[in-house]
Amino acid sequence: MNELSPRYICLTFDDGPSAYTTDILDILKKYEIRATFFIVGSAAEKFPDIVRRIHAEGHVIGNHTWSHPNITHLSNEELQQEIHSTSDQIKEIINISPDLFRPPFGEINHHASAEIKEMGMTTVLYNVSSRDWVQDMDSNSLYWHVILMLKRHNIILLHDGDQFGSGPRDNTVSALPSIIEYLLENDYSFVTVPEFHEEVFKIEKWDIRFLLHQLSVSFPFYY
Repeated sequence: MNELSPRYICLTFDDGPSAYTTDILDILKKYEIRATFFIVGSAAEKFPDIVRRIHAEGHVIGNHTWSHPNITHLSNEELQQEIHSTSDQIKEIINISPDLFRPPFGEINHHASAEIKEMGMTTVLYNVSSRDWVQDMDSNSLYWHVILMLKRHNIILLHDGDQFGSGPRDNTVSALPSIIEYLLENDYSFVTVPEFHEEVFKIEKWDIRFLLHQLSVSFPFYY
């Protein structure tokens, strides 16, 4: 591969919004970076003003279900309810219904995948997990874990929500500026998920969604 070809980074944040989301938005604004937030419907209902800020500052919003269940255990009707109720809540707040979906815990099977596609949504996984929910992962360890996991093109999983087993997000907030500065110093370009799909597919000539699905099946990440 041409070493002069661009390298892409997509920062994604799950489980929010929460009080920590405002700190993350402040950091992203400082560095003029747009990210992608996969929002839980029940959290959006609790923090509508933060959802409005995410949208107003140019970030992309995706659907992360209403109550953060393992969707592989749901019936079709339950899955539809989880997704539709979240999309409806987001649309009520920003007048836009998301078309990106990320399954909680990174868990998805062929049945759920087909149902989500039938609903007109694109499933988005990741190829770098920050593991920022691990209890003994301090901000320095989190930083090095992300840096050592980097590839040429990356969708990085982080969390802004502090519910659903993730715990406090102080270490994520503390590590984020150092991660961003490293990436900028090493000539990574920051993009949103839709931009990532478009640019990486164009460069690499393969379907990033399929690759990430295969990676998640072979090397599942739990969060």
